[in-house]
Order: sequence, then C-alpha cells, then structure tokens
Amino acid sequence: MTASCPAERIIIDRPQALRIIEKLRKGTDCLEGVQSFSAGRHPLVAAAVEQFEELELSAGATVRWVRGRTGQGKTHFFARLIDSAHARNWVTSYVQISDKGAGVELHRFEEVYAAIIRNCLCSELVAEESGRIEPGQIAGWDWILQHWWTSLRRQVAARGSGTVPTFRLQETIAQAVTALRRRWNVHAAFAEALRQFALAEMEGDVDWSNVIRRWFQGHDVHSQGGDVRARLRAAGIPESVRRQNAREMLRSVSAFLKYRGHGGVLILLDELENVLHQPPSGRRAAWVILRELIDNLDDVHGMTHAAFYIAATPDVFEAEKGITEYEALAERVLLPGHHGGRNPAASLIDLAAWPLMREDLLLVGERITALHMVAKNWQAGAEVAQNLAELLDECLRRDRSLTARSWVKEAVNRLDQLREAHR
Repeated sequence: MTASCPAERIIIDRPQALRIIEKLRKGTDCLEGVQSFSAGRHPLVAAAVEQFEELELSAGATVRWVRGRTGQGKTHFFARLIDSAHARNWVTSYVQISDKGAGVELHRFEEVYAAIIRNCLCSELVAEESGRIEPGQIAGWDWILQHWWTSLRRQVAARGSGTVPTFRLQETIAQAVTALRRRWNVHAAFAEALRQFALAEMEGDVDWSNVIRRWFQGHDVHSQGGDVRARLRAAGIPESVRRQNAREMLRSVSAFLKYRGHGGVLILLDELENVLHQPPSGRRAAWVILRELIDNLDDVHGMTHAAFYIAATPDVFEAEKGITEYEALAERVLLPGHHGGRNPAASLIDLAAWPLMREDLLLVGERITALHMVAKNWQAGAEVAQNLAELLDECLRRDRSLTARSWVKEAVNRLDQLREAHR
C-alpha cells in the first residue's frame, strides 16, 4: 500500500511512513519524506529554488536568515530546502546548534566545522538509506570521498581487461589532483589530502586512510606528533583545519563538490537561539565564529555555488544577548530593508509574515492521513477527513496562533484514535 497526493504523486512505502508518523506523533523534527506531509509557504520554497539555480549559473554564494518562534516551522522549512536542493543534485549539510554541553556548540569552531563535513548528504546517499535523512548518521563526507576514489578506479579499469594496474592508478590520481588545483583552484593542502587518501585506498593502507579522513573532518591529527605529523608535512599537509585556514578549506570543499558534478552545497544552521544560553564569553565567541562563517561566502575568495541558511527565534534578533551585541555581525543581518516583509527572496525571512492558513493546515491533515493509512495498514473513509476538519476548527478556536507542530501532534493523535475505533 502506498500513500499519494494526486497533484504531486508523492509515494511513500510502509517502513518510511512508520518512521515519519512516529516522529510527527512525538512532535520531533522530521527531515525525511517532507513532501508527503507538507503544505503552504510555496513562495518561500520557490524563491529558494530560483536562488539555487542562479547560484549554479553565477558560481556565487549567499547567506539567508530564517526567523520564527518555536513550533512555527523553521526546521520544517529547512527540510523542504533539503528536499529541493537534493532534487537539483546539491549536497546539503544540516547542523543543529546545541545548548551548553549538549553537542555542537557554536563557540567551538572545531565542532561546527566537523559537523558541517560529517553531516553532508546528497540524493544518492539518501536513496541508499531508503529515504532516511539523518545528518551525521552516515559520515557523508567519507561517503563522498569513497565515491570519488571508486570513480577513479573504475576509470582505470575501463581502459583494460578488468585488472587495475597500479601505475595507471597512480597516473590517474595525479592527473585528477593536478586538474583540481589548476581548474578548480583548491587549496594545496586540500588537494594533497585528496591525493594521500586515494593512494592509501589504492595500497590498502587503512590506518593512513583514516588519518586523512580525520583531517578532512577537522580533527587535529598533527597533534598526534611523531611519524604521523612528519608524514603529513612531507605529503604537503603542513597543518590541520582550524579557524585561520577555514575559508580556504570550505572553499575547497565547495569546489571539489562542483568538480564531482554536484549543483552546489547548502549549509543549514538551525536552533541558533541556543547560543543565548552560553555565558558572555562563549556567546561573544559564537557571534565571532558565525560572522567568520558568513564571511566564507563573500563571492570572491570564499565558497562557490553555495547557500548558507541560519534559523533562529526572534530573541536572537531582538534580545540584548542576541546578535545586536556584536556590531560586526548585526550589520550583516539587520540592514534596513533586509527584513523582507512579504518578499520571499529577502535575505531575512520572517515566517510570521508567511503564516499557514486554514486550508494549508487542512491539507497537512489530509496528507498525514494518507501516511497514517500506509503506516498502520488501514483505510480511512470520508468521515475521517470531516473529523479532522472539525478538530482543526476546534484547535483554531482555542488558539488562533496554532503552530504547525501542535496541529500535527493533534492530527496524529486523533488518527490513532480513529484507527482503533475502525478495528
């Protein structure tokens, strides 16, 4: 049994429907299968897709901000951007900024960089994972590296009888790295790390391959000292990735992804409001790092074919502890006219200006019903749709500012009850 929307032909199998319904029931963020339960705010998604296309043509980079209160749909909007980006063969990286001591803290640059690299996803990887979108569950950058190495090996194998001569592999690796440096202008150390990874894979040197993987992930592998540090430096990799060279490394990441045939790279930073819980020193350090990350997308020396979205609650933009306490960052965000109002292409998107209407929430309910039928293997009649419509009106009477998250939880709970009554 499959769920579908006549207009968009959305197809979801039962295992995926079960995963999605469980997350919706709990009210937790769901990045997977977003088209199967999403509705509304189409101008925002369309404007983003148009921007992706423009960045593909211009080789440029851009930063956009998303403002919305808790439950208003910031993460869900990000899920729709991920889906749209994957449809254009972009690589995405979704990173949640954590509360103090709970994960990725913005004031710790090494954690943020590592998360960006680790959480890379592309449509092929999502397909291999049966539609799952769980950033960080699979080391995305490792997957991308492995596919590059496999493509080089296949390229050599295609020239002969099926065996892969070492000298030809070495020659192909050298040609690929040279082309990357000349045509794509990747950083010398980044290019040499690619060479070392390919050579390690060719020679079956697992330990060295792991050292290079960790270097790409932002670990300070040079601190191991001894033979590892000496070998890295001899290979043309003089230092680990750090704040001082992050601009060059992130640009090299974006250039490498374009070389591999991807349309671009989309980086999504969510729950920025958790920075407000840091002590003053950590908060100020976080704002500095965020400004530096933004400056990596300067269209000149920064990333190429790249989009960077940052989501936060209104406090981040308005509170004394927010970005206004760091002028160099505030002037990049709060410029006159950047708020956007009803401009879907504005650099600052306020979700309050794009509310979900009753008909949007009703469509969300219909789509969740289709998912629920697949997940729980039952058939809902016309009375179910009427029941959900009455429930929605009741919820709106109680709370005119009903959030999508609250409505989704209400709808799934009611569908659970109706299904039990149906049995």
